[in-house]
Amino acid sequence: MTIRNKPVVLTVAGSDSGGGAGIQADLKTFTALDVFGTSAITCLTSQNPSVVTGILEVDSDFLEKQIRAVMDYFPVKTVKTGMLFSAAIIDKTFSLLSEYKKKGKSFSLVVDPVMVATSGAKLLQDSAIEILLRKLIPISDLITPNLDEAEILSGKKIETASEMDALVREIFEIYRVPVLLKGGHLKNETIALDVFFDGKNSATFRKPFVEGFYPHGTGCTYSSAIAAHIARNFGLTDSIFKAKEYLHAAIEHAYYAGKDKTLDHTPYAS
Repeated sequence: MTIRNKPVVLTVAGSDSGGGAGIQADLKTFTALDVFGTSAITCLTSQNPSVVTGILEVDSDFLEKQIRAVMDYFPVKTVKTGMLFSAAIIDKTFSLLSEYKKKGKSFSLVVDPVMVATSGAKLLQDSAIEILLRKLIPISDLITPNLDEAEILSGKKIETASEMDALVREIFEIYRVPVLLKGGHLKNETIALDVFFDGKNSATFRKPFVEGFYPHGTGCTYSSAIAAHIARNFGLTDSIFKAKEYLHAAIEHAYYAGKDKTLDHTPYAS
């Protein structure tokens, strides 16, 4: 019997007790896309798709133990960060990932700059924003801001899809890393438009909005799907394209679990 190898992905993010976002969504996505998922939990949250009622930050020294336990044992191909919450957590994550890069560990870094939950709860402290922008984002291989996060990254607010191409280029010029600007929060649009720019290449990704469903956990799922495809040796634009297809399928196959619909993280098996 031939035993195959699966690429390993590490998510550094918060736990969602409601199961639809955070670490839970990441690991579901990794499994669905045939990579081996590992995790380092930054925060525990008490939440469901409607509300976040509490956040308990993990001690940064214990976060270090989690990251080292994974990085020292597994040949991690992609690291994805989500909810980091505090300056201490971001600084620790930056220091460790930089250390492993210097030691010769070869992995890609996808940073989803999670700042606010779908419910409106703040998932990043104000004091942590500066260190995220100054330290972690500049060492990433891709950042995936939504429009609200892009406003913090750039200082500019946009309201139409026609403005996205200029904004993604401005964000690239500030941080000099590839950017996927997600337009899913635009109002009065029929197409969910995302725009990518890496300094040389640009691409757009379009899917129709699914009416009447504003799902929880799409950002986590999307960035995790990108990370999974990068780990499977697809190029950056191909990874985004495949992740967009996967996310749209997860939305189209949404099912009821409790009061409202939730993403189906195994849409291809449905």
